[in-house]
Amino acid sequence: MSDFEALGGREGVYALVERFVRRSASDFIVGFFFEGKDLERIIFHETELACMHLGGPSVYTGRSLESAHKPLKINRGHFRRRLAILRTTLVEAGIDEAIIERWLAINQAEESRVVEDRDCVD
Repeated sequence: MSDFEALGGREGVYALVERFVRRSASDFIVGFFFEGKDLERIIFHETELACMHLGGPSVYTGRSLESAHKPLKINRGHFRRRLAILRTTLVEAGIDEAIIERWLAINQAEESRVVEDRDCVD
């Protein structure tokens, strides 16, 4: 069984991603990145990406990760906060630790595509 199937398919992944994105948008450290953004569109594309990476039959239709994120000037601290929010969301949902670790590893592998090469904002 794939992680996608274990999470309840697209509906299960969508519910987790929705919780994660909404929590990120209201976070005191990274929430400002979401101001004025279409959260439903972000949730849709995050779900596509997650489904694809977790073994589902999804195709990502959004912009490249670089073009969507590099203009935001995300630093490594922001990225680590995002990972912490994702972990907290998945733990609170009772997701198996092995799936959490795989999901986080997939996200960590994308760090260089979305993060500027610095730890904090000047």
